[in-house]
Amino acid sequence: MKNLITSNINLLHSNSIWRQKSHDIEIDKNYNNFFLVLNNQNILKKYNNIHIILHIDRNNCKEMINKIKNIGKLKKNNFILYFFIQNQSFNDSKIIQNLLYKFVLKFNENKNSNIFFKFFDELNDSFFDLRNRVFLKFPFNIKSLIFIKNKILLNIKQISSKPYKLIILDCDNTLWGGVLDEDKYKGINFAEDGNGQIFYEFQKELKELKNKGFLLSISSKNTEKKVWEAMKKRKMILNKEDFISPKINWMDKGINIKKTLSDLSLRAKDAIFIDDNFIELKKASKQINGINTINFNDPVKGFNIFKKDPRLQKIKVLKEDLKKYHQYKLKSQFEDQKKNEGISINFFKNLKQKIIFSKLNHKNFNRAIQLFNKTNQFNFSLNRYTNSQLEKISKNKKFDIKLFEMKDKFGSHGIIGAFILFKKKNNLEIKDLVISCRVLFRYLEDYIIYYILKNHKSHKYSIEYFKQNVNKHLIPEFLKKNYFTNISGRKNKFTYTIEMNKELENVKKFF
Repeated sequence: MKNLITSNINLLHSNSIWRQKSHDIEIDKNYNNFFLVLNNQNILKKYNNIHIILHIDRNNCKEMINKIKNIGKLKKNNFILYFFIQNQSFNDSKIIQNLLYKFVLKFNENKNSNIFFKFFDELNDSFFDLRNRVFLKFPFNIKSLIFIKNKILLNIKQISSKPYKLIILDCDNTLWGGVLDEDKYKGINFAEDGNGQIFYEFQKELKELKNKGFLLSISSKNTEKKVWEAMKKRKMILNKEDFISPKINWMDKGINIKKTLSDLSLRAKDAIFIDDNFIELKKASKQINGINTINFNDPVKGFNIFKKDPRLQKIKVLKEDLKKYHQYKLKSQFEDQKKNEGISINFFKNLKQKIIFSKLNHKNFNRAIQLFNKTNQFNFSLNRYTNSQLEKISKNKKFDIKLFEMKDKFGSHGIIGAFILFKKKNNLEIKDLVISCRVLFRYLEDYIIYYILKNHKSHKYSIEYFKQNVNKHLIPEFLKKNYFTNISGRKNKFTYTIEMNKELENVKKFF
């Protein structure tokens, strides 16, 4: 993920604090160049994220707004705007805030999901330097660059970190204060103020994360009926409907967490377990390789660690993220029915599965970027694409990019996969194939191969597999199907030819 830092000030790049910057960060060396960057496609296509530092005061506020108001038309990049507001009087403060907040409100109403605003309007006079501003066109104290740098690097870390998919929670002294079995629901601590305030704030934060697409679950040694009753009678922010695949019983927590991960087809690395008991956390870490943990023994300290974890930040929330809870609920219903009925031909036929293919377009572009860059387990090539790279491929007639949505009798699972095909004379190569793990093992992956062969006439079909730790388990099993033939392999790169046969043709009956 490449980042460009630009601004309306001078000498941003010159300080030694940037010497240890990542190779993925470039700093614009031109004075007051940010508005030229916004109008230069050759620059924009090089970077995923554009960070714009803006010094705002009464004299330039309207001008800055006019220069950035067209940013909403630019959809291929993320824009993070940092407003450093210099108030020289109370009236200045009111004028600037009214102008800026109206401007921001307009963007939010239009639901521009690629534009983010960071306000720093309570900075004291020591942050700014009049002499530097007049002679250097640099309005800040040099030491203030450290503050600016830290804010930007924190955002870059949040953008580049892969968010957790699942947050698994203990109940007693984690979701509320006290022990439910001992204190009963009336005696546990949960309130907007006093001893229960920290738990109220924690649940509030969890609810917001759930609304951004994070999944919530429970692994707790309690009586399940009493837990849901306590949440309801104490009018907690979270309730039974907010949790997916909860395990509330007296079994070992590690076993419960493993079962939840299995139910949801998630890796331990993509989950975090929060408990107030150090021994339980230690046991879970031993039993589940890669699980992330937070100790909530001191809830204030634990909550601060939780809020600062970059993997719990989402600078960009896609429509697919907002549907994630619902989609995993559908998976849970599928797993329950499979468990009750057992696997059979009729079971899969009765699912009424349907795949809807769509070409890459501006509406699904961000989802495509997310699929190629975040999918690991069922990702053949592990190619990661910048916005400009994927856009360039889409314009090349030799390539065909499609995304696909899945529906069944439970509902829509959303856009769950994508592929990129490369046409070379009479050969067709599957350069990329990615599918979300939550919908695998119901003949979907077979059907995608069938669809490609059926709809693209060629003399030879092949697929590339780049074997790495993250994709070495599911794909090799899939490639054992008798319509794949390994024709070459060097180090971790393998090429397989594909032939239409009766087994592959038979998968169409499930869709």
